[in-house]
Amino acid sequence: MSQAPAPMTPHEPLSRPADGARNEPPLLPLRSSFITFTGWSLIIVGVIGILCAACFGLAWLLLLSADQREVFTTLPLFALMPPSVQWLMRHIGWLSLFLLLSSAAAIPLGVAMKRRRPWARVASVWICVVLALLHFVAVPWQWLEVDAWFTALRAELPWFAREGLDGMYWSTQLSGAAFAVAFGLAFAWTAWKLARPRVIAEFGQD
Repeated sequence: MSQAPAPMTPHEPLSRPADGARNEPPLLPLRSSFITFTGWSLIIVGVIGILCAACFGLAWLLLLSADQREVFTTLPLFALMPPSVQWLMRHIGWLSLFLLLSSAAAIPLGVAMKRRRPWARVASVWICVVLALLHFVAVPWQWLEVDAWFTALRAELPWFAREGLDGMYWSTQLSGAAFAVAFGLAFAWTAWKLARPRVIAEFGQD
């Protein structure tokens, strides 16, 4: 006849945890390479932007040393440039300052993204949303700018060069619109990706 098991005492636990299980830290979400890549992209863009701002600033100083209006008047190609490019060249000093400030801000933002700081993710989402909207809005504006540019070229170039220029019109317009839409979609996708719960879970970690 089999012997009955001994009764359990009231203080005896039903099961014992494995050794060291009580001291194990909670599992953290895996770090995504997407966030690291985004952070490094911001840093690289910031460095390149600072270099471009320095070049624009040097061009601005050269224009200040001479008469800016006289330089633009005597430059034959200046009148053939798109209206937006002409405006930027007249305000190249402000352009270099804006590019310097925005590029300098992109570097610490990229470092904060690599360190998974929550404020960097929120700022990056809003920046990507604004840039996506600007690229989509820029499509019709860019179309008008290119059209005005080709109109000015047709008026200045000799007749034998106009036929080849007309053959480049639609390819220039369509490629410019395609690039603007592609960049807009890329920024929109980045904002959507940074707003996903799996990505949000990575931020706030040490």
